[in-house]
Amino acid sequence: MSGATVWRGDEAYLRLETVAELYHVRVVWLREVAERGLLGRLEPGDDGPLIACVQLDRVATIVRLSVHLGLDWSQLARELD
Repeated sequence: MSGATVWRGDEAYLRLETVAELYHVRVVWLREVAERGLLGRLEPGDDGPLIACVQLDRVATIVRLSVHLGLDWSQLARELD
């Protein structure tokens, strides 16, 4: 896995690229998920955007609904509300 955990105060973060690698998705797809507001705010990091580790369950849900079940962006947004 590329990259280690980044700590900001008492909260752990992972690089966007690391999370994409963990879930076997493309970085550009995960970045689009974030740009659509489905992951909340990304934290700026020295090597690119960071995703809070508390959001990893949400990432897993998004991957399952979108990649594996084929929901489009509007369906995905409704399911996550």
